Amino acid sequence: MSTVIGIDGCRAGWITTQILDNQLISFQIIENLNDDYLKQSNLSHIGIDIPLQLSHTGKRLAEVEARALLKKRACTIFSPPTLNALSAKNYIDACEVNFKECGKRISKQSWNLFPKIIEAHKFLENNSISKLGVFEVHPELSFMAMNDMNLVEASKKTDIGKEIRIKLIKKFFPTFSFELVRNKYKKNQVLDDDILDSISVLWSTQRIVDNIAQFVPKDPEKINMRIYF
Repeated sequence: MSTVIGIDGCRAGWITTQILDNQLISFQIIENLNDDYLKQSNLSHIGIDIPLQLSHTGKRLAEVEARALLKKRACTIFSPPTLNALSAKNYIDACEVNFKECGKRISKQSWNLFPKIIEAHKFLENNSISKLGVFEVHPELSFMAMNDMNLVEASKKTDIGKEIRIKLIKKFFPTFSFELVRNKYKKNQVLDDDILDSISVLWSTQRIVDNIAQFVPKDPEKINMRIYF
């Protein structure tokens, strides 16, 4: 049986999720994507919540169509930087390069994600000739798919939003206990929403394996410019 892993960024690095043979979900925090945990011999598919392929214009159809689907939750889709801006040495330079190429400066949220975007790009490049499939997944789209394509409007940072997502997860993973996972890690390692997001990424990645995943856009500008859910 091949191994499928879902990954979401967290304060300690990345939180990974994996379905074990007994259908339990295994969680593990890794500092970086070079961790031996991601070198399992039977690992076949990885889903990750990070832009995997950037454009020189800073615009991707994936974000455009994802925002259209998410409507009131469109704000959860951040604008990725241009490919050249990713090489900037500081925030000011990144803003200048990005503005020159697409007319927009870099948000602080985007700048703070630069190290993880760069890390993910290197990981994708290092696995480009292997049989390992690496796919970009967005948690909010995944939760929407879990909910029969009905938008989950409540933010996952609210008690109501968190509870709704936990219930959705338990529909597909009945043995999941948020409390057990929460007690395993400190909040300075991983936040509540990181835990939930990592499971949603795993769920969508398994759908890719089963050939039932949805994605945007239908015709991407380049390979790996799709967001799966």
